[in-house]
Amino acid sequence: MALLGAAHSFNHSLFVIAPPLLTMIMSSLNVSLTLMSTVATIASFIYGFGALAGGPLGDKIGEARTMAISLAFSGLSTFVMLAAWITGSVFVYGLALVLMASWASLYHPTANSLISKAFTGKVAESMGLHGVGGTAGVVLTPVVAWFVGVNFGWAWAFVVFGIACIALALIFAKSFERSESRKAKGGTIIDALKIRELWTLLILNVMIGLFMKSVELFFPTYLKDNRGVDQMWASVAYTLILAVGVLGQWIGGKASDKIGSKKVLIATMFGICLGMFLLILVPIYFVGIAAFIVLYGLAFYAHQPALNSLTGFLSPQDQRGAVFGIFFFTSFGIGSLSQMATGVLADAYGFDIAFWMITAFAFAALLLSFKIPDKRETGHSINA
Repeated sequence: MALLGAAHSFNHSLFVIAPPLLTMIMSSLNVSLTLMSTVATIASFIYGFGALAGGPLGDKIGEARTMAISLAFSGLSTFVMLAAWITGSVFVYGLALVLMASWASLYHPTANSLISKAFTGKVAESMGLHGVGGTAGVVLTPVVAWFVGVNFGWAWAFVVFGIACIALALIFAKSFERSESRKAKGGTIIDALKIRELWTLLILNVMIGLFMKSVELFFPTYLKDNRGVDQMWASVAYTLILAVGVLGQWIGGKASDKIGSKKVLIATMFGICLGMFLLILVPIYFVGIAAFIVLYGLAFYAHQPALNSLTGFLSPQDQRGAVFGIFFFTSFGIGSLSQMATGVLADAYGFDIAFWMITAFAFAALLLSFKIPDKRETGHSINA
């Protein structure tokens, strides 16, 4: 679990390097917010789309091997950022992001499938611990990225984390090379899509992805441009969301095993909506920002173990790799489309209008959370 948490951390770290350095990168590449958001959308879509192959690949060649490959090659891809920095080319920058996203996309469905099979006693809590490990490591990423970027150049921030990914891949592969089991045959994407109980959960997952990806990319820039927050403190604010999220992951996992995933999902979607409203509407900016950090940080990260464990419970074991691949694609792939829309709206009408759109996605997720099935690991329904 410790190695899985570390791998989870570095997988996400690669994609929270850019937000605190976004203004610096845009200046270096001489591009608009619209173009940067379009590039980010393409990479994020690929990050999600590649998950459709990750789960089935893990069943075929082994989960640990798949995750080691993901870490090693996504880490190597960060070196392309040096070429983008030297040439000032947004096309090379986009190529680097696409390569990073392609290899990193293999990780999540494979890891979630492995956890749902290996930790059968307390799946939600195990998902939460996996998330805690990932989020705890990511907490310092925006600040570290900002420090390295300011002092050595923004491209080196990517390379530092890339080297860490490669080192962990070697440790990961060696530690698991003799311990993993494999299935002769895994599920397919078509088989997974035939599971009717998953469809409401799948649509909910799309809505979550639509607000998540935009907050992830634009929150520091939103604070800088619309709330007059210094770039360094905007990076710290995003780091605080991640720090609160560590507690949220643990609470979400424990609560889901105790009272059921559906109740946790309803509560967390409500918390996210309230946080978004306070961020936009509270005239005292510090109060609104602080409330958003706490509410969004707790609620967003608490929903993850609840959603992942419920997805596992509703899926046959031999199809879980494919199911988790589909869910990761809808969240990170389809969800990334909102980044382009947010960038266009922000350029045309300002960030407040763009964040109202993000809030609408969060409210849709809240409504959908009342409609999802609620099951524990035993497969028996419990009262909502």
